[in-house]
Amino acid sequence: LSKSSQIVAGYDLSLQGNIRFKAETYFQYLTKIPVEKNSSYFSLINAGSGFSRFFPDELKNTGTGRNYGLELTIEKYFSNQYFFLFTGSLYDSKYKGSNGQLTNTTFNGNYAMNALFAKEWKFERSSLNAGGKVTFAGGRRYGDVDETASREEGEIIYLNNSNYNKYAFRPYFRADAKVNYRFNRNKVSHEIAVDLVNVFNIKNILTLTYDPDSPETNYTREEYQLGFLPLFYYRIDF
Repeated sequence: LSKSSQIVAGYDLSLQGNIRFKAETYFQYLTKIPVEKNSSYFSLINAGSGFSRFFPDELKNTGTGRNYGLELTIEKYFSNQYFFLFTGSLYDSKYKGSNGQLTNTTFNGNYAMNALFAKEWKFERSSLNAGGKVTFAGGRRYGDVDETASREEGEIIYLNNSNYNKYAFRPYFRADAKVNYRFNRNKVSHEIAVDLVNVFNIKNILTLTYDPDSPETNYTREEYQLGFLPLFYYRIDF
C-alpha cells in the first residue's frame, strides 16, 4: 500500500462581527507510490487527472511525492442576513518517478482562491436571496506532445522527457450567481430561482485532444469545460 505522512500547524482567531480568521500550513510526504521499473516519469500519483488510457510497464512501489502549502481563510458566519467566505491557498506538489527526477505533479497549479457571498432579505411571508461565487486557480500541468506516437495512437501521447509537466494550462476562472425567491403559504412553500453558471462564459481548458487536421498546433486541440449555463427552476415543498 502507498503511505502518507503529514504535519499540520494552524492558527484560528475569532474577530468581532462573527468573523473568523484561520491560517494553516502543512507538509505531506508520500512513499511507496507505484512507478515503472524502467526509468521514466510515470507515477500513479498523477492518475485521474485526464481521460486518456494508459498502459504502463511493470510497476514497483518505489516512487515518492511531497506536497506543502499555506492556506488562509476569512469567514463571516451568517448574521444580519448575510455571510461571506474567502479562502486562498499557495502550494507546491511534486513527485519522483523511477528516473529519480523531482517533477511537477499534474495537479500542481500552485495557487487557488475562492470567494463566496450571500445576502437574504426577509418579508412577512417570503424571502429573497442573492449570492455568488468566484473561483480562480492555476491551470493543470502538461508536457511536450509526441507527435509521431499521437498520430499512430489517435490520441495525445506526451514525451517522456525533461519537460514532463513543465507547462501549465491558462488559469481557471469561473464566476457563478444565483437569485431565489421563496414565499410560504399554509402547508406549502414555493421557490423560484435563477442560477447562472460561469456568468462570463470563460473557456477554461479541460484537456488536450488529438486533432489530425491541426499540424500548426502539434496536432492538438483544446477541449473546454462547461461554458455559460443559465438554470431556472420552480420548486414546491409540502
